[in-house]
Amino acid sequence: MRGFTILFLLLGVVACQRSRDDQPQATTSSVGSGVARARTQQVTPPFDVKAPPADATKTASGLVYKKLVANATGLPIKRNDTVLINYTGWRQSTGETFFTNRSSGQPLPLNLTQAAPGFVEAMQLLHKGEKAVLWVPAAIGYKAPPAQGTPEALVYEVEVVDITPAPAIPDNVAKPPDNAVALPSGTKLVVVRPGTGKDKVRQFDTVTFNYTAWDGDGRMIDTTEQRNRTVTAPPYKQSAAMSEMLTALVAGERGRFWVDSEKMTNGGKPLPGVQKGVLCYEVEIVSAVKAEHEPPPSPPDVAKPPDGVKKSPKGVFYRVLQAGSGKDPRHPAPTDSVKVHYTGWTTDGRMFDSSMLRGEPATFGLQGVVAGWTDGIPMMTVGDRVRFWIPEALAYKGAPGKPAGMLVFDVELLEIVAPNAH
Repeated sequence: MRGFTILFLLLGVVACQRSRDDQPQATTSSVGSGVARARTQQVTPPFDVKAPPADATKTASGLVYKKLVANATGLPIKRNDTVLINYTGWRQSTGETFFTNRSSGQPLPLNLTQAAPGFVEAMQLLHKGEKAVLWVPAAIGYKAPPAQGTPEALVYEVEVVDITPAPAIPDNVAKPPDNAVALPSGTKLVVVRPGTGKDKVRQFDTVTFNYTAWDGDGRMIDTTEQRNRTVTAPPYKQSAAMSEMLTALVAGERGRFWVDSEKMTNGGKPLPGVQKGVLCYEVEIVSAVKAEHEPPPSPPDVAKPPDGVKKSPKGVFYRVLQAGSGKDPRHPAPTDSVKVHYTGWTTDGRMFDSSMLRGEPATFGLQGVVAGWTDGIPMMTVGDRVRFWIPEALAYKGAPGKPAGMLVFDVELLEIVAPNAH
């Protein structure tokens, strides 16, 4: 498997995978089973791999290349493109072929955002339809150091079959211009193209949008545009930073944003492969559909339970907002299900779920919800509307992709459903 490991580290050959709705993901899957079959075939190189020909070109980084087939009118390759290539790789020290796709007859995709620095540089020297031999020094030939052994210089013969262009890198990708508008979080915005809508998107509207993101060096870290796959979701389902960007725009509008990378998290975790610093996002609202129902506003005491509220034995804070009529004095049992209207917020006032948006109540079994609900709901009677502050230990306990920290719920108990009655 040594050849496969070197191939993955050097080239970073990838194929696209589906992006998550709250946080758009980079392409990361590997070539697959063809590597094991192809790596055993030995191919005679067109040149002595140990000594490049005298007319080969050497760059400042130490990369050496010689074109075998030129096509100056072909589409050039840019920094973040995905290229479809045929290639063979040799170890410069021994001349051993460690990979080739010749026997498969199928070109392979290489996403340059996932490739080693030397290969990124080399591909930008080529055009569609060209073929070249590359001598790649060990210092620039690896995306990450090999787990076993030492880095070594490698030689490739590469033929560019096709190119999928990436969105153009903004000229000011590293720093917002002076005329950028600051959003409440500090994220900066410049409108790239005005929209056709009149009203800005709301947190609970359903939007269809595209986005592309780059780091400060212009490396594309994620995109829906190159994949031709939009995202459709309400902004509150996205990360807080993406939600703020979406709600700063109207339908048809395209904005360019500069946001701290630490704010662009996936379930509270940093985006993979992203260093600390400012990221540049371009976000475009393709369409927006206004929600038929609106959730309640964020409570004024959402940040923490105020003085004087009650506390359950397990540690759920609560206060009654509205008492029921008293006609049904029963309390739900732990084995019951309940029909409720509810809305949930994080303590920064960000809504993450609400039955009000769906326009109909939800029914839950008290044995299948977070511990804070199992503890708190049995203190209610039908008709009560109660606000709960649920500590993280009784909520999602830091589970990936779930709201983090203390959670706040407004719950109205509409009905107690006995076991096996629904």
